[in-house]
Amino acid sequence: MQEVAYLNGRFCRLEDAKVSIEDRGFQFADGVYEVLVAHHGQPFRLAEHMIRLERSLKELDLTFDPHAYGLERVIHEGLDRSGFDHTLVYIQITRGAAPRAHVCGDDLVPTVVVTFKPLAPVPPERRERGVAVKTVEEVRWSRCCIKSISLLPNVLEKNRAAREGFFDAIFVTAEGEVRETCSANVFIVKDGVARTPRADEHILRGVTRGYLLECAARAGVPAEETPVTRAQLFNADEVFLSATTFNVMPVTRIDDHPIGDGKVGPITRRLYEQCLAGIGSVLAACVIA
Repeated sequence: MQEVAYLNGRFCRLEDAKVSIEDRGFQFADGVYEVLVAHHGQPFRLAEHMIRLERSLKELDLTFDPHAYGLERVIHEGLDRSGFDHTLVYIQITRGAAPRAHVCGDDLVPTVVVTFKPLAPVPPERRERGVAVKTVEEVRWSRCCIKSISLLPNVLEKNRAAREGFFDAIFVTAEGEVRETCSANVFIVKDGVARTPRADEHILRGVTRGYLLECAARAGVPAEETPVTRAQLFNADEVFLSATTFNVMPVTRIDDHPIGDGKVGPITRRLYEQCLAGIGSVLAACVIA
């Protein structure tokens, strides 16, 4: 097993992958990315990740066709080469390299990077006890639905949160509307109903978020996509986050305020179990096929 990189048509060791200092991703954050996981060599929800990647590319007017390029083939080959049981796959597409100028020509060749690393396990105590998050002012641009590599506000707030002992930070507007965290979507549970902010231009349309809405339907948990306010967040019976790298993360404290009884709630546990069951059934179907 080894960490592997793919760069512009060839596989190599991670440390051997180099891009030009004039790459527009490096100089302007002019690019998009996608993150997915694979279990025992099987990418989870690959089609949904490719759809989101295509949407981000279109929003940036970045001409690149993942299917014509054979990106799915690259992913499968990289998984075979790396050989991890649980793999984190990172994809980044930039507009390419050119002399630094805001305006560039239409003839640039996109830079294509894919890396394959072991997926870090979630510490068991986080599953059992939940995590603490903080709220912060929403200061990002109005197109957070694009999975852009320009993540400076997210990075700054996540690092501040970590230094203060929090797992993540939730962006809340001046009007009190809950958006998402620096790297995850937000769900609340009140009176047995799971609610998550609508997937509009202000939040990322999380693949795992969508999967959990399906899990809720299978588990018999009512779920809604609806605006969530700061007051609803703090008065929720349960709060949890969703993301590709951890599926479901229980939140038991926000700022200095315990959520519910301060313990991981039953619906959070039920949805996590349903999530794992769904992943297991997909893997089983792949083996049978």
